[in-house]
Amino acid sequence: MSLAILHAPPGRLVDISASAPPRDRTSRTQKALDHCKAEWSNAYQIAQEKGLPATKALRMAQVAYKLALPKLDGLPAIRAHIAAVAQGVALEVFTGRDASQLLYAAQVALTLQQKGTKK
Repeated sequence: MSLAILHAPPGRLVDISASAPPRDRTSRTQKALDHCKAEWSNAYQIAQEKGLPATKALRMAQVAYKLALPKLDGLPAIRAHIAAVAQGVALEVFTGRDASQLLYAAQVALTLQQKGTKK
């Protein structure tokens, strides 16, 4: 940038402005919810295209949804994980046992996160 100013002809203005693309203001939680739904739909569609029975297609979609859950590596990610589990319960992706185990894991991660910030 400074070289452009130094090597510009005298009396000539140099435009060195830059424009950034618009910032994505979608929340991490919404991105996680969308990602989980998209992975579920993609897996279900692939299973249907392969001609698998509906029960196997649903099982593949459930596994894809679980694999797409956000990792529990920070407070925003933990919140996104909890929201994605709640959405999975509403969409009948999880059984009651699966959901309770995932929510318990989020609770443990949240507790550890809070203890880490108090030090």
